[in-house]
Amino acid sequence: MTSLRKWRFPILIGSGLIAAGILFYFSNAHLNSEKTQGAIGQRDVYRDGQVNSADVATPGSAPVATTAILESSEFKSLAKNQAFQELLKNGSFAEMSRQAAFMQLLSDRSFQEMARNGMFAQLVSTQAFQQALRQNMLANLHPQDARFNELTRSDAFARLANNAAFQAMARNQAFANLLSSNAFRQSMAQPAFLSLSMRSDFQKALESGSAAQMSQQMSRQ
Repeated sequence: MTSLRKWRFPILIGSGLIAAGILFYFSNAHLNSEKTQGAIGQRDVYRDGQVNSADVATPGSAPVATTAILESSEFKSLAKNQAFQELLKNGSFAEMSRQAAFMQLLSDRSFQEMARNGMFAQLVSTQAFQQALRQNMLANLHPQDARFNELTRSDAFARLANNAAFQAMARNQAFANLLSSNAFRQSMAQPAFLSLSMRSDFQKALESGSAAQMSQQMSRQ
């Protein structure tokens, strides 16, 4: 019993030291782990924040998004086309081209056919057309002007009258103004323009408001 009492305090002290050592070891390991993860996180943030110089446009040059368009065969074939040049400068075209419904219409064969017809622009501006549009009665439109009879009886108009994108656009005055533009009608008669209008990069460039910038670049070629 005397021997046990003699070693009791040294044993307790030794046990305490061992426990403290274990606690210090695990605490230090945890801190090192957090520092390592923090350093990795900082490197990831730095890497994600870096900007590739190839993605930055040189001041005064075309943005990267439009470079491929300017170099496309369709765009180059239209570069000297006066109607296309005027179209890119047209405010109504710039406004409408920011709307996905209009870009969808450009690839519609019925719209392509009707847009080339000067009478179609006049029809859209008539009171009878606008009234039928408000009443969702375009498919049963009976124009008061006999000049439009043949136009409204065509298969292209019948298909277009049921086109939701066309119905949405026809309510916009800028759309009616664009239809009345000779530059737009002449461009719609160009296969190169129709092909260009179906390119996703061209559509995105127009939606971002790059029409005027493409016009400037075209004038420098």
